[in-house]
Amino acid sequence: MKKVIIIVVVVVLAALGLFLYGGYQMFKNEIAAMQSVEEVRNGVYTLSYSGDYGFKGFLEQGGAKTDAEMATYIAGFLSHGYYKPQVTMPEGGCTTVSGGHVFARNFDWEPVGNIIILHTNPDDGYASIATSNLSFLGFGEDWKPQSMQEKFMAMAAVYVPLDGMNEKGLCVADLIEIDGDTNVPDTEKPDLTIVGAIRLVLDYAADVEEAIGLLSQYDVFPSVSRMHHLSLSDLSGHSVVVEWEGGELKTTPTQVVTNHCLSEVSNSESITESLRRFNMLNEEHLPVTDKQQAQQAIQAASYPGGTLWSVIYDQQSLTATHYFGCQWEKPITNNLSAKNN
Repeated sequence: MKKVIIIVVVVVLAALGLFLYGGYQMFKNEIAAMQSVEEVRNGVYTLSYSGDYGFKGFLEQGGAKTDAEMATYIAGFLSHGYYKPQVTMPEGGCTTVSGGHVFARNFDWEPVGNIIILHTNPDDGYASIATSNLSFLGFGEDWKPQSMQEKFMAMAAVYVPLDGMNEKGLCVADLIEIDGDTNVPDTEKPDLTIVGAIRLVLDYAADVEEAIGLLSQYDVFPSVSRMHHLSLSDLSGHSVVVEWEGGELKTTPTQVVTNHCLSEVSNSESITESLRRFNMLNEEHLPVTDKQQAQQAIQAASYPGGTLWSVIYDQQSLTATHYFGCQWEKPITNNLSAKNN
């Protein structure tokens, strides 16, 4: 599969030094998030972050049009201004199907990198559960959050969700768009990268229409030379793909999304495999009416040795069931609790 270039973060000082320097009150949310990091399976971690992780401030200061700008903001916020990194950019990428109050996705990428399941509960937004790849944080393909300092650094993953579901049952996933338009006019709108757009949707949108309304307020930039599109689905069954052509946001109703543009017709040979999966799912696996059918669909579209994770989000029970490396007999299920009032 083609690679997606997502985001790189080179973050912060040793956690212990920051705590001593800044005090417990300044870092209490970060300390609690660090202490929540747990390895639930070899190479699979969970992290919970409640409170202010700075995303509202990120939006208020204009967002970011590049991964490097976003990384700099994250580092500054998590270190409370004590550290400003010099960011470098390594390279780093799928199928979604929805129906019957479930949203399923395969994340196809090179079989490297540890995975983190994120539970977030922001002060001013919706609680959500999401998935990310720790190798995209820039610390190395086999990097693991084991020491206190490494757990502190892992909090940057909150800004790098690649798929997720919030407490309203709204689901979103990022997929590379092989034939997507990378020409994004820089208007007076604030800026977001694609992962910033995912965090925006998870934190502040209750359904697909609200998500589209929020996304339309931003210029959404590609990661380096590749555009992405977003698969969205809500509890009502409304499912669309959101794409940007010439900077203009376009939506197409669909229950299946792979890696080619759906708002424009393309004859490029580069999308042949994407079309194969798209047509196979539409012809052989729709409609999806329950979790079992969703699993059958994503399993049919998966690549042993190439699918890093698969996840089925149940929009009614608010559960996320992950399968790692096509190990369909070894699911991990997490519950998403609604935000505490």
